[in-house]
Amino acid sequence: MVALFVNGTKVGTLGDIERLMPQFLNDRQTVDFRDDDGRKLGEFSPEPLVPWNPTITREELDRRADTPGGMTLAEFHIVQNG
Repeated sequence: MVALFVNGTKVGTLGDIERLMPQFLNDRQTVDFRDDDGRKLGEFSPEPLVPWNPTITREELDRRADTPGGMTLAEFHIVQNG
């Protein structure tokens, strides 16, 4: 069986990954995959939402998207390409 570990603590098994993955992504937690003997098989380390500024949260992105006065990507494309 493959077990999932976060910060050295077992948090579930590979069978739980679908249920746990949203939390891992939201918290940007690195997850170790280990076998029954505790050997590390690999790890999952989620990328930040905005790689050039990893401090930006989903909530901040949503707030910015809801702020009036911005432009859509389609509008930006028109401005850039005439």
